[in-house]
Amino acid sequence: MGSDQDLRTEYLKLQAALYDPNTRLRSVPAVLEAVRGLFDLGRWVGLIHLAADPLRRIESIYGWQSTDRLLRTIASTLESCVGQSLPAESVIAQSGIYGGCFAAFLPIGSAAASPLDQLETAASAIALRLEECFAAPEYRTMSPRLSFRTGFSAFTNEPFFRLERIVYRALDEASSVGGGGEARRRNREQTELKRILRERDIDVVFQPVVQLDETRIIGFEAFCRGPRNSTLEQPRALFATSCDASMARELDLLCQRRALEGARGMGAGVKLFLNALPDSLLDPGFRDHLLRDLPEGLPLREEDIVLEIADRDAIGDYRQFEAEVGELRTRGFRLGVDDVGTGSRSLQTITEVRPDYIKVDRSLIRNIQNNLVKQEMLRSLSNVARSIEAILVAEGIESGEELAAVKSCGVHYGQGFLFSAPRHDFPATLGGH
Repeated sequence: MGSDQDLRTEYLKLQAALYDPNTRLRSVPAVLEAVRGLFDLGRWVGLIHLAADPLRRIESIYGWQSTDRLLRTIASTLESCVGQSLPAESVIAQSGIYGGCFAAFLPIGSAAASPLDQLETAASAIALRLEECFAAPEYRTMSPRLSFRTGFSAFTNEPFFRLERIVYRALDEASSVGGGGEARRRNREQTELKRILRERDIDVVFQPVVQLDETRIIGFEAFCRGPRNSTLEQPRALFATSCDASMARELDLLCQRRALEGARGMGAGVKLFLNALPDSLLDPGFRDHLLRDLPEGLPLREEDIVLEIADRDAIGDYRQFEAEVGELRTRGFRLGVDDVGTGSRSLQTITEVRPDYIKVDRSLIRNIQNNLVKQEMLRSLSNVARSIEAILVAEGIESGEELAAVKSCGVHYGQGFLFSAPRHDFPATLGGH
């Protein structure tokens, strides 16, 4: 059993790791419980990260005593912002003992349209206070002058993640945002993505897939969009941000769940085309949680659902992929390959996966009536589809001339604005065609 001196030594080590005697601020690990308490005031907690530069250069010229004095001034200025530029419940911490980085945690008001709007205002106010403080004569003559980088992030208390990891991830994001405008834009979009995922703020519309000879609807493809009039409204921007944030699988799962929920209004016997990332289809948890039990009230069976493979370049091992998706086929689901005609792996995906549906990309259909090469390519794809007993669907048909050319190439199914724009309802027939 250790002596009292040993216990005191260990206590002092722990205290040194959690408390900076110079600034009298606690470190981030020491304020985690206080940060947790901020969630009682709202769903979001904001984080403002502040870094002072160039501290090492200043210390080499003026000595550690002067540097300690600068850090104490920064700390006291930040604390004076609480109740003024920052909400009264805000928590100030030092990001590393004896270092030049600080963190302010603050509750986000429920009325804020975007968490980052409130944070940007608060960060600007803090930066202004510091500039005013260090404009005093005793600091103006310093060379180099002290400068500050501020960045911010917002996070929620996600029950499946340890709070410590959430906080340190937010610290990394906030510190990177201090680097420039591009980083700020990326951080803003990733924070908006987190909000979308948490609040399930995805709009789903459906476009009819048509049997061309009879202009008869055989199914609907689901398209997912972000919040209207936001930077993430368009699917490309939405999924690009999810890839940057390593959240593509979470977004893919949410989009498919929202599409299945929205498909309750479909009629029985029609097909529902759902886009899916290869990584999602390979994930046993994804397959179990999304597709094991279809939503209550859905008029569709498993064999009515077509899982369209998007981002074919993400398939690393086709043999493994085919084996894994075989389970889905056994359960009745159909497979499709989307955007055929783009990229270099379309034909490999068709031959390896042997899908039930082949979707021809709109770039091959656009003005096909004026392009003999496109027509020959579409005839070849039609022959390939017949050889593997797949249904070929031409996407992006927008004119009667394109429709006539597609049909002359042996394609019997299509979709596009000629028939209908994506919509929220499910018409039983299409008039005028």
